[in-house]
Amino acid sequence: MQNRKRNEAEKEVMKMMIDADITQKMIAEHLDITPQAVNNRLKRGSVDPLIKAIEELQEKRS
Repeated sequence: MQNRKRNEAEKEVMKMMIDADITQKMIAEHLDITPQAVNNRLKRGSVDPLIKAIEELQEKRS
């Protein structure tokens, strides 16, 4: 069950990234972490900071 929640969260964030045309590298630079750390957070399911960063980057690009 936990794995399914992680997969759903990962899919949600990846969809947001694609829709906003934002890369993991852009998120990493915004959060001042490495792109690998972004990937690790996706895989672990700790996506709240990533979602916030995507929203902030979308606002900045508007």
